[in-house]
Amino acid sequence: MGDIRLSAFFSDGMVLQRGVENLLWGYAARGARIKIAMGTYQFEAEAGADGYFAQALPAMPAGGPWEILLRNGTDCVKITDVLFGDVFLLGGQSNMELPLDRTLERFGAEISRTKEENIRMFDLPKEYDFHEKREMLSGGRWVKAKMPELLTFSAAGYFAAKEIADKENVPVGLYQTAVGGTPLKAWTSAETIRKLALDVSELSECADSDYVKRTEQSDAQREQDWFHKSQEPEKENGETGEIQVPCFFSKTALKGFIGSLRLKKTVEIEPQWVGREDVRLYFGAVIDADVISVNGVPVGETTYKYPPRIYPVPKGALRSGRNEIEIFMRVFRGDGGMMPKKEYEIRCGDSRIADLTGAWEYEVIRHMPELPDATFFQYKASGLYNAMLYPLRSCRTAGCFFYQGESNTGRPETYEEEFAAMVADWRALFRDPELPFIYVQLAGFSDGIEHPERTDWARLREAQRRSERIAHTGMAQAYDLGEFNDLHPIDKKSVGKRIALAAEHIIYGRDSIWRGPKMKQVIFAAGRAEIVFELPSEELSLCIKDGAGKTDAVTGFAAETKGGGKYDVPVKIAGKDRVTAQLPEGVDIAYISYAWSDCPEGNLYHTAGLPALPFRYACGRGECVS
Repeated sequence: MGDIRLSAFFSDGMVLQRGVENLLWGYAARGARIKIAMGTYQFEAEAGADGYFAQALPAMPAGGPWEILLRNGTDCVKITDVLFGDVFLLGGQSNMELPLDRTLERFGAEISRTKEENIRMFDLPKEYDFHEKREMLSGGRWVKAKMPELLTFSAAGYFAAKEIADKENVPVGLYQTAVGGTPLKAWTSAETIRKLALDVSELSECADSDYVKRTEQSDAQREQDWFHKSQEPEKENGETGEIQVPCFFSKTALKGFIGSLRLKKTVEIEPQWVGREDVRLYFGAVIDADVISVNGVPVGETTYKYPPRIYPVPKGALRSGRNEIEIFMRVFRGDGGMMPKKEYEIRCGDSRIADLTGAWEYEVIRHMPELPDATFFQYKASGLYNAMLYPLRSCRTAGCFFYQGESNTGRPETYEEEFAAMVADWRALFRDPELPFIYVQLAGFSDGIEHPERTDWARLREAQRRSERIAHTGMAQAYDLGEFNDLHPIDKKSVGKRIALAAEHIIYGRDSIWRGPKMKQVIFAAGRAEIVFELPSEELSLCIKDGAGKTDAVTGFAAETKGGGKYDVPVKIAGKDRVTAQLPEGVDIAYISYAWSDCPEGNLYHTAGLPALPFRYACGRGECVS
């Protein structure tokens, strides 16, 4: 093994930021002289007392490929296929992390044809550190946007990169740092955590390695014991019954059930579908875990509730005539069941060959105590900042794309402050006080409840809207791209396009239309409210999404009283930039809102196709509130 050590992102296929000096650095023997060559460029760097060496590469235009050679005596490191282009850091949680593999049902044909070798992603190891800020990454590699590596790409990141690469005609590199489930505090420095005084106790708690190890071992053992015991049938005869799929158990005889059970259904399959290789079983989303078999042949298993259940049925598993579908299901906590308005069927290509909704027989295998959530240390304060962000501090980027917020909906009142502090942290880390920061507004989601009353997600979206006060930031709207029954909505192509629209304006300085109508003023008169919107261009006007003459009614507006009463109000477009709401008679209205729910259903857009921003306007105060 040679004595030149580079961080993993300095590797074959890497993309460096065009138009600026890029620092090439690493470690070697103390005092070693490292000769560096890139084409006709020749450099020499000397390792210091701690072995660290660094060399600035000259600002380069977009293009490549280049080869970089580092030599120290007999030791030689070669980095091939290096491109210069625009590099973006992808941050956040699962909706940024979600890979293209999960979007194949919608974008499969497009993805299968993709071969974009100038779009590349570096997927960092998902690691935390509570003891030190790491200098080096432990691993990771650059992959190109072509099959099959393309399937591992962040879907939102790829679609944004594709738009940018096409418009700017430059290579695009992505650092993928997003980790599912992570709150802001995980991506914030310990120094800032102490200043915020919100999660300080986690710093000392997680610094105790023995505590972390004991907790992880205890959680793993508890889960293993729970899973093992849940497979053992109870001594007495199991409870049996029938449920209608899809359903939440709270609406059935299984209300409050925690444990394991077996579900069975018999379906008829016509002979022409037997022996086919393109058969898939769709079973929505199961809360919480499932193993599904067809005629005793296992077809798929999922161990947690969020992923869609789309399982290939092996050739030969189906029979002509009667077929038995069996599900071994576990409910860990809360309300078990199957998400409504999902696909529950067996398909061959585009043809439905069996309907899996309706009556299913069930048999309880074992009642179990609730399985507590594990302690996810990657969610704890500063751990990911230290292990994943800090090693990138010398990398140059064109900006950050950030999709996060779901894990902060339990504390929306502090989000604006925490987000501003985190952005400041990142800008300090990368030594760029104007580092562009484009973040995605939370998509709609309400855990399978079609008309939710809770507004925690709406409140967090308002904090995100206010965060645009931070200079050189922009919010890509996405509340209309959500699904009430899926935490991970599939349309990441629209998300990526909206990120790219924001980048076109904020990063590339073009006069692009990248935001929707924003409420500017509310005027009250004679039982009505006229709501005036700010439009991003004089050439635009308000419109109803997919109206096409079918309706002139605007949906999504509501009026609230101080006592908490809420009324849907009839609204019509009354001009290029305004709508008129008919207020309920004899009611003292305290608030007027639009798209103010966890999963909004508003249909007000502008003619460039972007949705009006949600708001909740306090009539007495004359301002938006949460």
